[in-house]
Amino acid sequence: MKVTGVCNTNSQKINFSGIAQKIPQIPLNSAQDLRNQYHYLRFAKYYEALDDEIYPQNKFIRMENFSFLERIPQTLKKIFVEKFKEFTDFPNIAKVSQKINDTFVNNALKAENNDVKVLLAGYDPVCSIGLKHALPGSDIDKAYIVLGKKQNVFKPDDQIIADYKGALWENVDQRILSLNNQNTFPEVYTLDKMFNTLDVLDRLTVNAGLDKNMDYFKDKRLFDIDPVSAGEFNIRFANINKGDEISKVYAKNFAYFIESVRDGKIAYKVDNNILNVINERLSRSPFAIMSNVTQMGAHERQINKGMKDIKKKLRAREHLVEEFDRWAEEDKFNLVKNIVKAVSKDQDNTFDKYFLNDDNILERYERLNRQLI
Repeated sequence: MKVTGVCNTNSQKINFSGIAQKIPQIPLNSAQDLRNQYHYLRFAKYYEALDDEIYPQNKFIRMENFSFLERIPQTLKKIFVEKFKEFTDFPNIAKVSQKINDTFVNNALKAENNDVKVLLAGYDPVCSIGLKHALPGSDIDKAYIVLGKKQNVFKPDDQIIADYKGALWENVDQRILSLNNQNTFPEVYTLDKMFNTLDVLDRLTVNAGLDKNMDYFKDKRLFDIDPVSAGEFNIRFANINKGDEISKVYAKNFAYFIESVRDGKIAYKVDNNILNVINERLSRSPFAIMSNVTQMGAHERQINKGMKDIKKKLRAREHLVEEFDRWAEEDKFNLVKNIVKAVSKDQDNTFDKYFLNDDNILERYERLNRQLI
């Protein structure tokens, strides 16, 4: 994996590109052999699912990397399942979710370096982790990290962000928290870059007169969960944005980020002072107040008030807590095998009810995103 591109206002966002590496295949003659083989899957370089469209061979390399799961002898399958449960806390999905949350925070802090420290980190409160319904190896929807530059650091923010994101990728245990989904890799900004971007977006918003409808768009944040109609402000902004100061793609990506900061679950904060500084800046930002590409707040409100249910796949997982241990050993092994492969979306369809969304949410968000760029 290598980090390419920069993250300024009129260039492509930071990208990751790499060909998956092959895992050495160990003869599985003992529980220790199996433990050693499974340990390789800790590392992102053996998945590289972010780059499947660039390197189609990655999927075939992963098939080979996962092939040890088909070689596990019958005498070791039960041991593998028990060790998997011990390592991940599965099937207790609440404990699994907490472990993913803790891994996200610990990994964010571990990626700190001589240039930056983490000020704030969080994610979507109604994703599987936020709702405490996650499976091991889940990704975190709309995750974000805000960095503060240390004294006497003069590197460009774009380079600082690129270095930090590279460390995130390298360090995380993918068996607990997957960073192999292009749409859910954490958005990372320095505090300076976040505030400077808001300054530009706010000026464009006011100059176009979009701030005159602030109450209308604030109401949409509370009640509208249809991506296209709820994202009306962002569509209008995209239509008036000529791209001279900030590109449409960058404005779209920043909207997802700033809404997570505004409405997301706080997983880590360095102190209350920095949180107050950020919240104060957002409270007087027309763009931050009206942006609504995620509908995060409306979804959380409706779920909390019982106005909508959580996804079917999440409800299906609730039964695993009490039922999994009563399953036949082969069924237990097959589900665990699919969870392991689902880190990079390589599971089969045997247990679709635990993995697949029950609506066309991705297609609906794509309809919105197309109008933003």
